[in-house]
Amino acid sequence: MHFSIDRKYFYEKLSVVSRAISVFSPLPALSGICIDVKSDQIILTGSDSNVSIRSTIVRGELNQLDIDSTGSIVIESKYLLEIIRKMDCTMVELELVDYSLVRISSDNGQFNLNGIQSNEYPNIDFSQPTNSFELKSKDLKDIVSQTSFACSDKDTRPVLNGVNFKASNNTLYCSGTDSYRLARKILPLQINHEFNITIPSKSLNEVVRSINEDEESIHIYVDSKKAQFIFDKTIIQTRLIDGTFPDVDRIIPTSFISSMVIDSKELAGVIDRTNFIRNEKIHLIKLECSSEITRIKTSSSEIGNSDEVLTNCEYTGEDITLSCNGTFMLDAIKALNSEKVKLEFSGLMKPIKIYDPEDDSVIMVIVPIRSYD
Repeated sequence: MHFSIDRKYFYEKLSVVSRAISVFSPLPALSGICIDVKSDQIILTGSDSNVSIRSTIVRGELNQLDIDSTGSIVIESKYLLEIIRKMDCTMVELELVDYSLVRISSDNGQFNLNGIQSNEYPNIDFSQPTNSFELKSKDLKDIVSQTSFACSDKDTRPVLNGVNFKASNNTLYCSGTDSYRLARKILPLQINHEFNITIPSKSLNEVVRSINEDEESIHIYVDSKKAQFIFDKTIIQTRLIDGTFPDVDRIIPTSFISSMVIDSKELAGVIDRTNFIRNEKIHLIKLECSSEITRIKTSSSEIGNSDEVLTNCEYTGEDITLSCNGTFMLDAIKALNSEKVKLEFSGLMKPIKIYDPEDDSVIMVIVPIRSYD
């Protein structure tokens, strides 16, 4: 194995692949990047057995790849990235000088790294699933940013650790919930698909981090066991979460007794200013809403209290007073990223629906909290 390549280009590809590698690798070989040099291309693979990333480098003007001989080796990810990142050169050269010794060199000097023979690297099945569809990279980024924050970070119900992708009637429903709140993004599909899968939120965040700014669309392949995201000669493959995702349709309210449209910056500012007033680590806010005045209150026997009136607010319907988690409300407002937000109230202790009045493709739902003050 012997090749030379543009250092910056090589580092960028290594960085993408390394995102699949865990600090606590189940196998010693999985702490490294597998470099497989063919006669006309280089295949880089990284995995933690749940998420696997494969990136292919072919000859081109950007990478100036020159392959002298073929071969394969596994090199510890953190050491390889550190060396390639810090080398002060334009081109870098890698050569397998022994069964597992790799020489990394430039015009200025060289490093010798001990590797692991590639036959110790597990065989990862990158075969393509049957169902496939395409999303614009912006749409995929929006899905992740507007739903994954609502996923659970606890291990008690693993199925809530991911975003549910449900396709039906030419529509894709993407939902994240921790059972106390819901975030849903709805997108049209050009082709009718029928599937219902849950993708780990961590995997989706890695996909988004790996997408280039100029990437226009992402090809997605799914079946009952795995999902693949393909772009820029890179495959990011993730296992799915087993289990039945809850029927979130039934918690989205359909009838309302009152509603409020408000400037999102004002509402976020009022909630954020009271973030330090907490009861047992929960940021509890009380909304007192009427057609005359709408206010947000917080209170803590240990810290203090606050009382602010919402000025740029249009409220219609029955008067209502309820309490909810301020952190959840703030997360929802930030994820919507809109000028105004609309809150619809279906009754005391019933879910609150939050969305952009200009765009109903994103829905947030928060469950109120019983307050005894």
